Amino acid sequence: MIGIDIGRVIISGDTDIENQFFSQQYLEVPAVENAFESIAELIEKYKAENVYLVSKCSEKTQVKTLNWLEYKGFFHQTNFLRSNLWFCRDRKDKKEICENNQIKKFIDDRFSVLLHLLELEELYLFNPSEEELKKYNDYDKKENVQVIRTWAEVLEKI
Repeated sequence: MIGIDIGRVIISGDTDIENQFFSQQYLEVPAVENAFESIAELIEKYKAENVYLVSKCSEKTQVKTLNWLEYKGFFHQTNFLRSNLWFCRDRKDKKEICENNQIKKFIDDRFSVLLHLLELEELYLFNPSEEELKKYNDYDKKENVQVIRTWAEVLEKI
């Protein structure tokens, strides 16, 4: 079972001025390069019922995220099961979602999230910001965490 974050892992950065997901033009924000194709490959390899999206966000951002995924054709292009889409309000809540769904591998752009998931088998810190990379580098017990920069690397490692 594989869990995947959405912001800055599937939906391109939410802090870039030209890609502002929190603006009125949020539907114009591009997907992270090769995200859809790579997720489709993971679904083909591991089966749709074993791939999850787990995102921490507010109710308002949850609605925007669902609209964006639909508008961009994510479900159709990847064959992702809508029933495997989970939202939570706090980063630490991803742990319970992973436990309840027996997720063993997780991809997130924030080491501050992965810290709550260290008991999982494999963790992937996806193209982290400098701040998140520093948190990763400063932490001692991260044997099951790998830094990856692209979706091509994800497919190589998983």
